Amino acid sequence: MFRTLLLAILMSLSALAQPAPVVQQFLLRLEPVRKDFTLQNMTDDERRITGEHAAYLKELIGQGKLAFAGQVFDPKGLWGILIVNAADQEAATALLNGDPTIKAKVFRGEVIPFRIVFQRGAESPHKE
Repeated sequence: MFRTLLLAILMSLSALAQPAPVVQQFLLRLEPVRKDFTLQNMTDDERRITGEHAAYLKELIGQGKLAFAGQVFDPKGLWGILIVNAADQEAATALLNGDPTIKAKVFRGEVIPFRIVFQRGAESPHKE
C-alpha cells in the first residue's frame, strides 16, 4: 500500500512539473520620429510622454523584463536602446508597442534578437 501511494505521489509531481519558459534577449532600438528632436527642445507633450516612458521602463525593471536601458548621443541624432528579456520576438514586440513613446508616435522602434555574452558585475568598493 505504501509503495503504491508513494508511486502515485511521484507520478503526480512529474505531471505537475512544467518546463521552465525559455527567456531570450532582444535589443529594442528607439529613435525619435521628429528629426531635430533633442532632450533640450522637447515640446510639453513630448516631455509628458517621455516621463510616461521612464515610468514604463521602471515598471519593466520591476517585472524583470528590462535588463538595460540607455541613450545614444550619436552625432546624427539621439536614439536609445533597451535590452529586454522575453519569451520570443512577438513578446519583445509587445513590450516595444506598450511603450508610451511608441504609442504616441514620438519614437519609432525595431526589435532585434540579441544576447549578452559578457557582463561586468557590481564593482567592489576600493580600499585606499
